[in-house]
Amino acid sequence: SLERKGSHFNFQFTDNEYNYFMANARFTEMEKKVLNLRKSEKTIVAIALELNTCESNINKIIKRIKRKIIMCIMFGD
Repeated sequence: SLERKGSHFNFQFTDNEYNYFMANARFTEMEKKVLNLRKSEKTIVAIALELNTCESNINKIIKRIKRKIIMCIMFGD
């Protein structure tokens, strides 16, 4: 589920939910990398450093991921 923590969301899914979203949400390769790192509870700063980009770019990618997950939940594949 998308759990609210402060002003941020935690990506806490079952393995089946995670696999479903990875297969059906049409993530880009960068979005998949960010989601995998977020799932492993890396901070936005750590993700930005690892992917050699800025925090604001990671935040934009996370917003796109959330939007795609919500669309996947609402409309299916």
